[in-house]
Amino acid sequence: MAREQTGYFAVHKQQCLGALKELMRRPLGNILTLAVLSFALTLPASFYLLAKNVALVAQAWQNPTQLTLYLDQNISQPVANQFSDQLRGWPEIESVEYISPQQGLTDFRDHAGFDQALSLLDENPLPSVVVVRPASEWQTSERATELAAKIRTEPTVDEVRLDSDWLQRLAAIKDLAVTMATLMSGLMLFAVFLIVGNTLRLQVQNHKNEIQVMKLVGATDSFILRPYLYTGAWYGFIGAAVAWVLTAIVTILLDNAVAKLAALYDSSYRLVGLRWDETLILFMVAAFLGLLAARLSAGRHLKEIEPI
Repeated sequence: MAREQTGYFAVHKQQCLGALKELMRRPLGNILTLAVLSFALTLPASFYLLAKNVALVAQAWQNPTQLTLYLDQNISQPVANQFSDQLRGWPEIESVEYISPQQGLTDFRDHAGFDQALSLLDENPLPSVVVVRPASEWQTSERATELAAKIRTEPTVDEVRLDSDWLQRLAAIKDLAVTMATLMSGLMLFAVFLIVGNTLRLQVQNHKNEIQVMKLVGATDSFILRPYLYTGAWYGFIGAAVAWVLTAIVTILLDNAVAKLAALYDSSYRLVGLRWDETLILFMVAAFLGLLAARLSAGRHLKEIEPI
């Protein structure tokens, strides 16, 4: 039994290495095929990285960091301070910053450059402002909206601003990127399947005479098909290796541009590439597609070849 198992695995090893050597014997045609496969696999990998990075950016910015409360113009500063102290005791709130009308006018004059224009005003038009940072468990859009609705019921609050519109747009962009990545990846992976299947179909036709001789001496269809299965797997594996290199090059080339764009928004975000587990999935999917294409395409044409 042990010898049979050893012989079984030895035959598989021999046919696997033989399929690889056969690829090396015809470098020109196989290089062209592998180049097409590599570019076809690079596109879904690149689209996946696009969707992944957009999702990471959306995740980093999906939570509102603060709510801005504009208090009633008629309340006095002691009342505003008392209200700020009251908010600090709420369990939903992590921190509270009170900005008086005078402080707001000073900040506006210093940062906006409207010093001369503001000097023409008879009185300060700015209201008291309270900047609220929700606690970590209230940082989601739904919970922050609930907190904003609760704060609006306070009699001293005139208006509550929650920047949720741009968060919804960012979420829509993320969904669009994920959908496009899924559709394009599906189409390109199907193209990989067709390329490998057509290539192996032609190989079966070219080896028609050899297959007829092998069937005459008693070789089974599964034994004859096995080298083509390994060839399809090698096509997918090598194509995935080249696609990984191309994807890494694309990531490196785009990283500088992404860093410059992030710097404009005071962020140090850098483009994230494929992790080791994602790389493993890429190799496994590509090899499986090659194996499946060989099984369906070469296997069907192999059954049509009968010894004369």
